[in-house]
Amino acid sequence: MIMLQSIQRTTKYTLVALILGFATACATTSDEVDLLDKSFMLYEHALRWQDYDVIIGFHKNEHDKLTEVRRKYLKQFRVTGYDVVYTKVAGDERSATQIVEVKYYNEAYNVVREMTLNHKWEFDEEKELWQVSNDLPDFK
Repeated sequence: MIMLQSIQRTTKYTLVALILGFATACATTSDEVDLLDKSFMLYEHALRWQDYDVIIGFHKNEHDKLTEVRRKYLKQFRVTGYDVVYTKVAGDERSATQIVEVKYYNEAYNVVREMTLNHKWEFDEEKELWQVSNDLPDFK
């Protein structure tokens, strides 16, 4: 009886050690993934506060498309909700997909609308930053 309890106790400790080991292994992330998490947060913050200079910095191919007319147009929209629905980082940790539900208020028409953003993020090794390959959000 004592031997059976000892085996059960040893089995429990071994199982707990294995679970903790797997959890620790899964919890460790690369620097790129940590930077991606920060990029997600900065992008959300910039979108909420209408900081289009920061937002444009995240978009890979949008630098020349943010004219003063477009900037003025975008300023009429206020993001009131930003809910991440799905995030997936590719196995190579060089690309990611994030789906976000955005609620926004159009000050010109006093209307609240929603849109879904399906962002494709790519890590630029030369610049050492994450960029969105999609266009700027299309507020209407």
